[in-house]
Amino acid sequence: MRCKSILSSTCTQDVSPTKLPSERAPLLPERQDALRSERQFSPLTLLIPLAVATRLTSTLPATTLLEVIQSVICRLWLTANDNFPPGGEISKELCAIPEVEKTYSAVISTILIGDGLAAMIACSMISYISSRIGRKPVILGAVFVSFLAYFLMVCSQYLSGWLGATVLAASLLLQAFGNPLIMMFMVNIYTVDISSAEDRTPVLSAINGWAILGQSVSFAIGGLVTTKTNNPLIIYYVSISVLGAIFVYVLAFLPESLPKEKRDELRRQRLAQQNVEASTRRNLSSRLISMIAIAFEPLKQLVPARKEDGRRNWRVVYCAIHIIIATLADSYSAVALTLLYTTKYKYNSAQTGIILTTLSLSGVFCLTYTIPSLIRVLRPMYARKVVLPEDQQEPGDDTAVSTSTDLLDVHIIFVSWVINAVSYIVASATTTRVSHLIAVSAVGFSAAHIPITRSLAVSSVDPLKQGEVLAAIEMMSSIGAFLSPLVMGSILTATISSQPMLVFYIHAAIVMAAASLLFLVRDSDRYQKPSQTQD
Repeated sequence: MRCKSILSSTCTQDVSPTKLPSERAPLLPERQDALRSERQFSPLTLLIPLAVATRLTSTLPATTLLEVIQSVICRLWLTANDNFPPGGEISKELCAIPEVEKTYSAVISTILIGDGLAAMIACSMISYISSRIGRKPVILGAVFVSFLAYFLMVCSQYLSGWLGATVLAASLLLQAFGNPLIMMFMVNIYTVDISSAEDRTPVLSAINGWAILGQSVSFAIGGLVTTKTNNPLIIYYVSISVLGAIFVYVLAFLPESLPKEKRDELRRQRLAQQNVEASTRRNLSSRLISMIAIAFEPLKQLVPARKEDGRRNWRVVYCAIHIIIATLADSYSAVALTLLYTTKYKYNSAQTGIILTTLSLSGVFCLTYTIPSLIRVLRPMYARKVVLPEDQQEPGDDTAVSTSTDLLDVHIIFVSWVINAVSYIVASATTTRVSHLIAVSAVGFSAAHIPITRSLAVSSVDPLKQGEVLAAIEMMSSIGAFLSPLVMGSILTATISSQPMLVFYIHAAIVMAAASLLFLVRDSDRYQKPSQTQD
């Protein structure tokens, strides 16, 4: 299938989906044909505003949130100790006391831990619920949860004392289930549903690039708006407005990506599996464990399945180990670099914002243009011939279809991590602000590993199970993100004064080891439709 553009609705089809290997066929060919005839834009094009808006609104209040939390903690402490100023105006000097700073640090640490746990639970539940009622209702629910979280945040600023703190806590709890990782997971799972296997990698890359564009905008204007207006609530008003608009947009324009017949087939498969398990789980405790296990159901996809030749398929396991190790090293790297620039080179908030914006914009260019173009150029060089089994051929079909090997994805991931490792070392070693910007731009060009690793993982399972595999990969990623501040943060804290570059050398060694693991992936581990048997 050739398309004039990755996200275009105008495509010319050279080979019908029935002639392609089973995993190479689009998941929803009938629906995509119908949607092309009914709509001017393809579902992937319609997905772009959702990707941009959800990332924008989940990162826009980030810096403002820290100020709000610090202000609430300070107010509570001053009130409890009868030191609240008569006029109600609280200066920064009043809050610059050890007790407030310790409480503030503990609250932020709790929020970070909560975000990691929420990501694990939310990815699993989104996969579970959306496979039953559809992707679109779950997307609408997640957007509404974020809307409600920001609404409660605004309300908390008009309430005093512990009532305001309680409303703020409720808002933070809801925000934990609307963090960027969860929002991006929903966008990715929708993209996987409606993309053919041949187009999945460049499409995931482009969609992730558009999402990072929303993040770039938030870095550029978030702190600036708060500083200029001296009102932290302005950012929340903007986010609430954007979320309201995107809710209406999704409701009106975004089609369902997992139709009822696919959900019914998934339900039949699960019922068959549950009937088998029920025969061995008859007591109450076993049933209770089974119900709790629903929250971790995607992790079952990490168990290596047996292929037709009897050997186990380890591809998802390799990808999961790669993700958790690489994320453990890489998740804290941008924070570590920012801290290094702030302490050693005395960067202010504006300069830090420029660094983060440059990092994001280079990532946008890499994912939306460079990677799709590179794949288009390199794919013929990685072409191979696939001979279809006799039971998958039809009269008049060609016996071979030209496709690309998974080695292309593995090589791009590996090169991306090489660029990432080298760029962080250079960024920490250089001493001028211009060289910092150049090195940080290079870090942005290593972003390709994020979508391509996920594409590699989902290609090894039945298309109906790809959402669960993606959820399992994101759960592994959230574990790595949770451990990263504990491991890499501790190293930076211990060495920032004496050996500030050590953490980046350790980061490079870990990510290169994780990237090398993917060379164990084989083309034979791709999903293949089971051979049909004749009676």
